[in-house]
Order: sequence, then structure tokens, then C-alpha cells
Amino acid sequence: MQLTGQIKEKLLSELIYSSSRSSGPGGQNINKVSSKVELRFIVAASESLNDLQKQLILRKLKNRITKSGELVLSSQRERTQRQNKQIVTSKFFELIEKALIPSK
Repeated sequence: MQLTGQIKEKLLSELIYSSSRSSGPGGQNINKVSSKVELRFIVAASESLNDLQKQLILRKLKNRITKSGELVLSSQRERTQRQNKQIVTSKFFELIEKALIPSK
């Protein structure tokens, strides 16, 4: 299911971001810059999705959802927090759209 711009905007307001230091080699700034970004989305608390959509997400993404019902994604691929935030947000929408495709 393709998410509309309006639904994406609502979902964006429900996302919780946090940042921390990335692991691995990184040069001079590795211990100074918090470039790893973690995204958290509480599925059951979402006001943007209906109950059927929430059930689909909980079922199809169960391996990525914590016991407390949070979908957790992270990115540390890039050197800047801004780029990692864009990557993790894109990954989130991609996963949600795939999860909302009904099974045949």
C-alpha cells in the first residue's frame, strides 16, 4: 500500500529519534560526534493507522518489534546524523508500506 503525503506527515510526528556514537572506525571525530540515529515507533499508540493496519504491521514486522510494542530501526552508515536520519526514515516508510500490503 502506498502511503499518501498526509499520512506520512502524521506518521513523522509520531516517530521518536535518538542519537548516539557510531561503532567502528571513523577517524578523529569518532568519539566526539553522535552520528548513529535510532528511530522508535510505538505501533499501538499510532493515531495515523487504523486497527487493521496496526495488526498487519505487528504481525509482519514481529521480528523487529520489541516486547513493549515499539518498532526500532537504526542507521550508522553515513558520517552525519542528518544523513542517517534520512536513511532510517526512508527505511521506516519502506517497511511500513511493505507490511501494509495484504497477504494473498
